[in-house]
Order: sequence, then structure tokens, then C-alpha cells
Amino acid sequence: MEDDSPVEAVSTPNTPRNLAAWKISIPYVDFFEDPSSERKDKKERIPVFCIDVERNDRRAVGHEPEHWSVYRRYLEFYVLESKLTEFHGTFPDAQLPSKRIIGPKNYEFLKSKREEFQEYLQKLLQHPELSNSQLLADFLSPNGGETQFLDKILPDVNLGKIIKSVPGKLMKEKGQHLEPFIMNFINSCESPKPKPCKPELTILSPTSENNKKLFNDLFKNNANRAENTERKQNKNYFMEMMTVEGVYDYLMYVGRVVFQVPDWLHHLLMGTRILFKNTLEMYTDYYIHCKLEQLFQEHRLVSLITLLRDAVFRENTEPRSLQDKQKRAKQTFDEMMNYIPDVIVKCIGEEAKYESIRLLFDGLQQPVLNKQLTYVLLDIVIQELFPELNKVQKEVTSMTSWM
Repeated sequence: MEDDSPVEAVSTPNTPRNLAAWKISIPYVDFFEDPSSERKDKKERIPVFCIDVERNDRRAVGHEPEHWSVYRRYLEFYVLESKLTEFHGTFPDAQLPSKRIIGPKNYEFLKSKREEFQEYLQKLLQHPELSNSQLLADFLSPNGGETQFLDKILPDVNLGKIIKSVPGKLMKEKGQHLEPFIMNFINSCESPKPKPCKPELTILSPTSENNKKLFNDLFKNNANRAENTERKQNKNYFMEMMTVEGVYDYLMYVGRVVFQVPDWLHHLLMGTRILFKNTLEMYTDYYIHCKLEQLFQEHRLVSLITLLRDAVFRENTEPRSLQDKQKRAKQTFDEMMNYIPDVIVKCIGEEAKYESIRLLFDGLQQPVLNKQLTYVLLDIVIQELFPELNKVQKEVTSMTSWM
């Protein structure tokens, strides 16, 4: 473990140490001759941080403030951090920046990191658990721990030296063991040969053979046969025509197809269908029944018949101009847009609302389709007014099927 005894290099042995009273700064980056350089005639000059230290914790015993400077390498800071983490744990407010593994650690790089490293040391001195740390004191002492912060430093990865040494090694080898290398290289580039497989015998069933003759891509279902289960196994159920029954199903269909409701809302309506379907349909029947009773009052029927007569039999009205038609169409579209409640708009979005109303509006602007729709509705009204016509039609249909 770390020795927290008050022994240090720049003070008397029995003097208590309080690192919180020390002041440090890194004013500049300097160059330092590397004593571990391989070439003795010309030592390599490496950039280092110059740390100015001012000790003020011995004024109580009559000592003046002491000043000195310490030179530390870039990687020595990370050795200090790893050792402090080993003995004291991590300090979240005092963290060094990410260490550069590959790349030059030159003068400009250290100069850009000077303020961050200075702030790191200043924050370490403010931690109470490090006020008597021997490790931190040795790091800030000029003669303390010359080697303990250099033991864990790995040599820098010098890509230039590695690349320069490759041609020399190739010249020494002079093509030895080149043939096995070429063979392995060719084998690695070629695609592997397919493994021989066992012969298989496929026997088609009579049904499959007959279906191949009866169902053809050219003639389609020429025999007019019903598709069997084998041909229906890949059916797209989302495109299946489904019958809807009741107001609840009608609303779900219109919401899904016309208004493009999101999936989550469709799933929610589908999940609550078993709970609210009958209730909604009973309420709808009651609401329509009340409205029809109000509509079938005598004074309202007179007004409706008058409007129908004027619309069908009055021929002296002037035809509307194109401008009037466009104005009326715009007014109708705006009223359709305002008819949708805000709650539904929040669920489907403004864009889906506009596209849905535009689809409904354009669908009602087709004269031929409107005429066909009028005939269908008129047929339904006549069957409701004269139910005996429906009975006659059923009798005729039954006699035709018997013959």
C-alpha cells in the first residue's frame, strides 16, 4: 500500500505535511534530455511540463514559503493517475483527458494540454484524503520518485521506424520461403470448391402434377377450379376482403383506409371492440331514431319536399358560372376540414387529415359515380318503402334456381 508517512525530500523528517496548502502551476512546456536514449553521443530532447510548486504549510513553525520546479513527462501524469486510483479509488472531479496512444507527443501537443494538466493537479491538492499522500508529494518533489513514475511507461509506437526497418528485413531474407507464401496467398484468394452432395430424388405427388397442368402462368385458371389449400398458404391476409358489420366496424374501416390512422390507434380500437361495439351501435341506433322522429314531423317534411321539388323540377334557374362553382367547392372543402374534431386531428396528424378530406372531396366530384350512387340509394329507399317488392324478387329467384 501507499506510504502516508511524513517523509519527503524537501523538508525535515518530523515536519507535518499538508498538500492542500501547496500551490502549483504549469507556466510553460520545456525540453528535457532523455537519459534513457539509446544513442549516447546524441541524447534525444523530449518535451516536458514545467511544474512550479510553492509550499506554504510550514509557516506555523517559522519556515518561509519554499519554491521549486519539477519537470514531468506526458505519460508520467497517467502513471500517477493509475497509482492514485489503485490506492485511493477514482476522483470524478479530477480526471485527465484521454491518453494519446499513437501519434506524436511533441511540443505543440503538450502545450495544448498544459491548462488541463494544471487543473488536474490543482484539484488533486484540494482532496482531503490526498493531503498527506506520499505519491503526490513525490510527484511534486524535484528529487522524489525519479523512477517510480517511469516504470510503467511503455515506449512510444514509432511507425516511422517500423516502416523504415521493413525494407532492410526484406533485403536480408532475399526471397527465402517465398514459394509457400505465394501458394497460401493464391489459396486464400480463390473461392472454395463446392463440396459434392448426395444425389436426391424428388417425386411429385399426383395433385401437384395436375395443378401444374391446370394452373398455368399463361392461361391462368383455365379450368375455373377453386384454389386449394396449397395455393392459399402464401396468401396476403392484409389484402383480404373482409366483411364489416355495424357502425363500429364501419368507423374502423374508414379510419384505416381513408384517414390512415396510426397502427397503435388501430390496435387499440381492435382491442376494445369486444367491449364497446354493442354499446356504440345501440347508442347510434337510438340517436338516429331520435333524429328521424324530429325529421318526420309535418312542417319539416313539407320543407324537405319543397326543396326536392325546386331542385328537380325548377328549370328557370340560371346555371352557375365556373367561378361560382370554384367558390362553392372551396367553401365545401373548408367546411369539411373544420368538421373533423381536434381530438381526431391530434391522433392522425394534420397531413393525414388533409389527404383524407381531399380523397373524400375528390370522390364526390365524379358525375357518373354520383349518378350510380344515387340509383343505389334510391333502390334502397324504394325497398324500405315497399317491402313487398323484395318478397317478389326472392320468389322469382327461388323459381329460377329450381328450374
